[in-house]
Amino acid sequence: MVHTALTEELLRLSLPRLRAAFGPSVELRPWQEAPEHDGVLLMAPHELSEARRAAVLRSARWSWAHLTSAGADFIDLADWPADTLLTRSWRCYAAPLAEYALHAVLTHEWRRGAPWQERDTRSAPAADAPPVPAGASTGGGAGLWGAEVTVAGWGAVGQRLATVFDSLGASVTVLRRSPEPGSRIDQTSDLGRALDADHLVVALPLTAGTRHLFDRAALGRARPGLHLVNISRAAIVDQDALAELCAAGRLSATLDVTDPEPLPTGHPLRRLPGVRLSPHVAWRSRASDVAFADDFAAIWAALAAPGAPVPGVVPPTSAARARAAVRGTLTPGRS
Repeated sequence: MVHTALTEELLRLSLPRLRAAFGPSVELRPWQEAPEHDGVLLMAPHELSEARRAAVLRSARWSWAHLTSAGADFIDLADWPADTLLTRSWRCYAAPLAEYALHAVLTHEWRRGAPWQERDTRSAPAADAPPVPAGASTGGGAGLWGAEVTVAGWGAVGQRLATVFDSLGASVTVLRRSPEPGSRIDQTSDLGRALDADHLVVALPLTAGTRHLFDRAALGRARPGLHLVNISRAAIVDQDALAELCAAGRLSATLDVTDPEPLPTGHPLRRLPGVRLSPHVAWRSRASDVAFADDFAAIWAALAAPGAPVPGVVPPTSAARARAAVRGTLTPGRS
């Protein structure tokens, strides 16, 4: 049995995919009907108020809580019971987030105008004119081929981003805590090197170690003209310092996340010409509303298989009780 803390609309949309994944043996019930111990919780944290989230999480001693979100930064892990497995939807938003970041980077690259027109307004060329416009072969064009792009983070989203930008001819550097020797994609733990780029895409989780990672001092050392794209959490970047540097023309930014959301009406980021804002929608795409069901099902299958590695785990939580709970639902006569 799985207990859900989803809105009615989200449950309606996800129910067919959940039933397809689990079949008739697993029943979905509201979280209010959970047993005191060893229940499994599927929760959409961003659909609930802070008070409601706290009430759900305190309502039982869950064996496993899975979040429909990619991040778990709103949960205080210091107070979280280590034997309650906490997992997140770690991979299902990678494709739309990569698409958003690619759109942001290309929009910035072509900010002086697209190379096409709705209709051809050029005059007919002279009889002896070359077919290519004058100056078109002298370089200095826009685009990703040859651009230097840093991807901060090496989770499912960061790996997808690096693959996309690399495939389009960009020179990609990945910022991660422990670079992988011999990786085909260049990796570094050097913050200064990461900020020496044309574009920086932030795809890190928000943790104690990443909060204000890109602080005033770091941003001040960035390559002049750096375009920062944040598709993760606002608190990873010093927002005030970013606003000041954008106002001075040193940096530019595309931000899907801000603090707070939405920004106050008079906030400087709202009116700076070098800043583009979107309302935390980078994860959205045609298939993204219920994509978390696939990640939840993948974790369920891993818990049901003896010894299988469990993806999407938020450290330092343990899967032992969750494995027992999931296998209990697969026992004949139980649901």
